[in-house]
Amino acid sequence: MNAVPTPVAPYRRVPASHGASWWAQGWRSFLRAPWAWAGLSVALVVCSVILHKLPMGGALAQWLSMPMFTLGAVFASVLRRRWARARSITPEGLAAEADNEGALGESSRQWSSRLGTLLLASLLVLLSIAAVLLVLALALSLIFGVGLMHMEAIGHMMEASPGAVVAGIGMGTGAMILGALLVLAALLACSVAFWFVGTLVALGGLGAWDAIRLSARAAFANLGALVVFTLLLIPLGIVATLPAGLGWLVLLPMISGASYASYDDVFGAPAPTYRAAPPGLDA
Repeated sequence: MNAVPTPVAPYRRVPASHGASWWAQGWRSFLRAPWAWAGLSVALVVCSVILHKLPMGGALAQWLSMPMFTLGAVFASVLRRRWARARSITPEGLAAEADNEGALGESSRQWSSRLGTLLLASLLVLLSIAAVLLVLALALSLIFGVGLMHMEAIGHMMEASPGAVVAGIGMGTGAMILGALLVLAALLACSVAFWFVGTLVALGGLGAWDAIRLSARAAFANLGALVVFTLLLIPLGIVATLPAGLGWLVLLPMISGASYASYDDVFGAPAPTYRAAPPGLDA
């Protein structure tokens, strides 16, 4: 049965500590279907390698990265729904056993039904990032231009005041460091603003531009949780890279599961309270 995107509720503000709990939920999502997740990770890596070998492969890989990554979030959503159903019909005291047969196919059908909108959303995101970087580049070029003119004027005074040259060099170095920090801040701000776009399209059923606008509002309203999530990604990424990069076969599914967990936390319905079914009740 094809899954239908659920209506998007108004976003919530969650505590910063939820950024860590998203990782925990991503790990639990991986444990529910580890072999399927590993297969998806391998497929993602292979597709990325093939894309980079094509003409303009880097641009293609960037354009397709959001749709491909969103498939993992949809799969995590399907696994979560099946686990919740199994939990609701399992007598108290027994471990829930979800039937994940066909879960990947169900996820693929739901994802493919939104693929066109995902591709459009990914294109709009890339254009938005390019526009932000272009404006920043123009501002930095103006700053550097003024700085270089100032250093040239100082150079003419070299014989009279050698210390002024040192000061000018220091100003130029400071401007370069400032520029690098501004570019990094802009990229981080964009990554935060567009964090929910894929899940809002695939799971929320929104259009591309509506998803981008809502993602930006919700993401900055939950900046603390996203900062905690990002900070935890750094050590996890280092650990995943150590065993010849094989740890990314686990980390990539965790990121997908955490992506769905963050969407569900911020946009989903309040978590239901499950009651144990009476013994002997069939599914």
